[in-house]
Amino acid sequence: MTARPRAVLFDLDGTLLDSLPAFLAITRHACRELAWPLPGPDYLRQVLTLGRSPIEALLGPVDDEPRLRQQLSAVSMTLWQEVFALEARLFEDTLVVLQRLHAAGYQLGIVTDSNHHVVRHLTSTPGCPPMAAVVTREEAPARKPSPSGIELALTQLRLAAHEAVYIGDNPIDIQAARGAGVTAYGITTGASRREDLVPHAPQAIFDSLSDLHAHLTLALHGRLVRGLGEASRFLAIDWVRDALETCLQQPFHPGTVNLQVESAYAGRLAALATDARLRRFELPGRAGFCPATLYATRLRHGARHMPALLLRPQVAGYPADKLELVCPQPVRAGWNVDDGALLELHQLTLEDPWP
Repeated sequence: MTARPRAVLFDLDGTLLDSLPAFLAITRHACRELAWPLPGPDYLRQVLTLGRSPIEALLGPVDDEPRLRQQLSAVSMTLWQEVFALEARLFEDTLVVLQRLHAAGYQLGIVTDSNHHVVRHLTSTPGCPPMAAVVTREEAPARKPSPSGIELALTQLRLAAHEAVYIGDNPIDIQAARGAGVTAYGITTGASRREDLVPHAPQAIFDSLSDLHAHLTLALHGRLVRGLGEASRFLAIDWVRDALETCLQQPFHPGTVNLQVESAYAGRLAALATDARLRRFELPGRAGFCPATLYATRLRHGARHMPALLLRPQVAGYPADKLELVCPQPVRAGWNVDDGALLELHQLTLEDPWP
């Protein structure tokens, strides 16, 4: 992805909506009524990801599969709305990610093989931002892996394929996105495992929606915490101070600002070292100190912001959820914040102005 997209399109079930427990519960209820064996623990993956027939996954090879499939469907249809309402939930980060993407200027949309009743489970939730495009099986010319649903959403948005991305939890989602020419992302929150998605070559695979948000916006969120006070001595060393001031292009406030990164963004933090888009500087090891990588960032809290350097020591065992920032101004006194304040950190790319 070479330029920021204008729209983010989502699959629904297993991506925005944790509905797979509902589908499994519906199948179990139906099997009990039909006196069939209950679905096994891998049933949803077998059917939704690997494309196995529901009847074969439940009963094995049978001669009268069409009749049995009709029986399963008929019983399921009598109870699915009630069970779905009880069992389906939004993922815990769905609303906040949608809100943050909307606030960042992205148009949002849904392309799903489900129906509008399932879509309303999301869109009727208080706090859900507006969806600029919604394409269900009721509008799409064909179901995924056909790209037609995504192409219809692009038409509704009046966007070209390169201006949008699509994320889903299933290989057919990636196939549909690639067929439509949009950037495809996979996510492991549904029925598919990472190894199911890798062969279909998505741009990236995430373990949470928060990872997608951080990837698109190059953002991290963390809570202000107290450090151990050891960084100030390191930063006061002449060669360290000179190197940091050269990178920051101005003097810095002694000591580091310490943030505890939100756990949902751990994937983004782990990916820093391999993200070629980022503006970074290398601080070589010297005098017994390990080397470190410095990332050009912009620290934000409300309307306040300042440039900063994210310091990542290249040492084994460095805490995976810790952020240390070198800033030109004091954050606590200058911004009147203290422990627990939520700060936002935007990593800058090579194309962004610095500082």
